[in-house]
Amino acid sequence: MKKLLRTKSRRVPLKLRATIRKKAKESRKKLKREMRKNPEKFRKLNRNKLYKVPNDCPFKEKVLIEEEQQRRQKELEKQQRKEQNRAERKAAKEAEFNASKGLEDLVKSAESRDTVFEAKSGSVLPKSQDKGELADNSAKAYYKEFRKVVEAADVILEILDARDPLGTRSSVVEKAVVESGPNKRLVLVLNKADLIPKENLQLWLKYLRNEFPTIAFKASTQSQANRLGRNNKKITWVTDSELQSSKCLGADTLMKLLGNYCQNRGIRTQIRVGVVGLPNVGKSSIINSLKRSKACLVGATPGITKSMQEVALDSKIILLDSPGMVLAAGNMSDSSVALRNAIKVESLTDPITPVEAILRRTNKEYMMLQYILEDYDTTKDFLCLLAKRIGKLKKGGIPDYEAAARRVLQDWNTGRLKYYTHPPELMSHVSAEVVQTMAREFSLDDSEFNAMETEDLEALPQVRPSQTVRVESNGIVDNVKEGDTDEELDDDDDDSDDILASFTISKPEIEDKAESNPTMTKSNFRQKKVKIDPESLLPGNQKLAKLNKLRMKREKKERARRERLSDQLANDLESTL
Repeated sequence: MKKLLRTKSRRVPLKLRATIRKKAKESRKKLKREMRKNPEKFRKLNRNKLYKVPNDCPFKEKVLIEEEQQRRQKELEKQQRKEQNRAERKAAKEAEFNASKGLEDLVKSAESRDTVFEAKSGSVLPKSQDKGELADNSAKAYYKEFRKVVEAADVILEILDARDPLGTRSSVVEKAVVESGPNKRLVLVLNKADLIPKENLQLWLKYLRNEFPTIAFKASTQSQANRLGRNNKKITWVTDSELQSSKCLGADTLMKLLGNYCQNRGIRTQIRVGVVGLPNVGKSSIINSLKRSKACLVGATPGITKSMQEVALDSKIILLDSPGMVLAAGNMSDSSVALRNAIKVESLTDPITPVEAILRRTNKEYMMLQYILEDYDTTKDFLCLLAKRIGKLKKGGIPDYEAAARRVLQDWNTGRLKYYTHPPELMSHVSAEVVQTMAREFSLDDSEFNAMETEDLEALPQVRPSQTVRVESNGIVDNVKEGDTDEELDDDDDDSDDILASFTISKPEIEDKAESNPTMTKSNFRQKKVKIDPESLLPGNQKLAKLNKLRMKREKKERARRERLSDQLANDLESTL
């Protein structure tokens, strides 16, 4: 018999019906509890409710007019309450700000207003900055502090960077110490000796000891405030693991050298030791290592030390810390100054040029290995790959070449990019008599000392070529910035000079362009004067993006002008032929 199809029953099971009732009951219970807690939330608002008046009412128009007046009065009162609450909140914020604002903030605010007023009135005139001139205005005052240290000290320690000793030496400073008096003695200290191979360190010690007493040193890099670690071994005896530690090396050798000088000269009271050198060679770090405490402020940025500081090492030795001597502008380019770490990387207007010098001096394979980059051909390609590697990208994924260049300069100055230089042929600007006298006073010809040097040469470890690279030295510094005695010390950089320099073409740039193209005269390049808002000269108000945009626009116009001129010259040559 054929089976009949049956439709699905619409009967709801009792279990499902009970579940629905239970859920509905819980939901109603929850809603009632919420209404008891927040009655305002569930109150019906009759804002747009229309009042209906029957037509047969004798005073219908009057009732509607009164209702409209009441509605407007309520809106007016509501608006007044809003304004009153806003004024109260503003007054409370001002009272809180004034309560937290101290006397120093008031003084800074007043000085800022005075600066804006003077700039607007024209009493403050920004100065243009020529090519090669350093932005730091305290160069003369730093040299003044150096002269104080030389006059007050008995022994001068000139701190050199072991990676490039000639590049951090100054013949003017050494001659000034030698000529300051017969009782002045100069000792060269090769700091950062752990960053170069020991064979190269021995060659530099041999080369420099033909002029002055020289020792190797590694300052402590520990972060605690006191009880800094010290290794009692001589620096050329230690192993690689001890060289890579944060403890100080070479302190006992330096103290022995000073002790020999006091013993040979018969000094029994007190000796004053001055510490001089270029910025960021480790002067304050050496003093802290000898003192075994944070007696002086240190940092990787040049210009931490501002004036002469006295640090008592013990009852018989007083150390004199001095600020770094700023290099003279003369024939020193910004790139060479930046590679010596004598200027802040952040204040460089053109960080790409020093990077070009670094790439010329180093091997391509070494740079590719250090930054894990692909093969490149030009400096622009290298900076493009590095910017993508470290994530320095602008809007739209455009590589930030300047940020990548500053990263390379920081790695170069802080020691991540390890390099060393080879000493030149033996040449001395100090007489042999002076050298022999200093060697006798410091007991450098001792047989024990010579035996230690021989043992050092046998114990030197091999350095892998991938860890460091040999470069050419920057050469000895012949000039430093000398100044008057009335110059005040100012640690603020002249940011307005950097801003104004981007608006004009300096004289050396005009001469370079005129020499590169004989058909172009200096009259073709005229400085474009741009009116600048005085408030934009204040710190924090510089419109760097706008300035860069104007600079790129100016370069684009100059490039188009040169192309038009070259096309015109080509057409003239074709017509003559």
